[in-house]
Parts: sequence; structure tokens; C-alpha cells
Amino acid sequence: MIRLTSSATLLALGLAGLLAFAACGGNGETADIVPDGGSIVITGDDMMRFDPTEFTVQAGTTVSVVFRNIGVMPKEAMGHNLAILLPGTDANSFSAAATRHPANEYIAPEYEDRVLATTKILGPGEEETLTFTVPAETGDYPFVCSFPMHTPAGMVGVMRVVP
Repeated sequence: MIRLTSSATLLALGLAGLLAFAACGGNGETADIVPDGGSIVITGDDMMRFDPTEFTVQAGTTVSVVFRNIGVMPKEAMGHNLAILLPGTDANSFSAAATRHPANEYIAPEYEDRVLATTKILGPGEEETLTFTVPAETGDYPFVCSFPMHTPAGMVGVMRVVP
């Protein structure tokens, strides 16, 4: 068992507090809010996973989402896209319908009005940047990869829009 002296305890508590303060941005705001004009990088891999799986933006700001396929498998077998959907859109229904539309980058025409922004299908090492104005409506905007079977396998995430 390690015992800390009182001065060592105070130092450890002070450092922990400082780290907690820094992690929160130091001003009460969450550190993970993408600033107006800022960007976030999201990757997709051969394990059918996004990283990160969630991010936060403020309503009405302009942001860029850089999507990178960091996998190595061929595009025909393991292509990825990133489609940000409107709140309330069922990700599984969206993706099931998308499988019938490879010529439309796996976006079903009947769901196009439910898509806020989307990339094309990317192969290994490819990336695409989406720049858009965040809607005024706050809430959770799901994002998915609509390549066949990727959404049900867990390639999903959420963009949180806050006031």
C-alpha cells in the first residue's frame, strides 16, 4: 500500500483538479464541441467501426467533417461512406433501403430528404470533407455507413446538436 504525505496528497488532488478543469475546457463548456468554422476527423476501418462515434456541434455554426477510410480491404468489399441523417430517421431502415442503390452511393432516393450530408463510398486511404451549416434544430443526428451490412454491424454514430 502506498501512503501519501499530506503535501503529496494536496499536490495529487491539485493536479487531478487541474486536469479535470482542462478536460472541461476550463470555462464550463465541453471540450468536444466542434467550434464554429472548426473540423473533426472521423475514420472508418475494416472492422466496420467509426472513430469517434459521437461529436457535438452548436446549432447554426459551420463545421467540416473529414471522413477517412483507414482500412486496407478493397472498396468493392469494404467501402465506407458517412451519411449524417436527420433526427428521428431509423438508421437500420435507411441502410436496408440503401443496399438496393449502389449506383447512388448507397443512398436510397426515397430517403434523400432525410440526409443532412453524405460522402461518396470511399476505398482504402481515401478521404472526403463535408462542410455544412449545422441545423437550428437541436437533438441527436445519427450517422451511418450505408454500405451493405455495415449499419447493422455497428458502423453508426451520433452528431449531437446543442444550442
